[in-house]
Amino acid sequence: MKKLDLNKLDEEPIEVQQAVAFYASHTINEVRLTTKERYRYYSVLEEAGLLEPLKSVVKP
Repeated sequence: MKKLDLNKLDEEPIEVQQAVAFYASHTINEVRLTTKERYRYYSVLEEAGLLEPLKSVVKP
């Protein structure tokens, strides 16, 4: 998994910047969102290699 240097966040694509902002605010403020809204941002982080895909962590 890729590590994110927050000092260089402005060098990441805007989608990644927005997803990181969402992830941080959701974690801190416990904002209530739909699964669809969460998936939108989490999938960006997964694709960027910054978040481990949920499928790989959840075991049946």
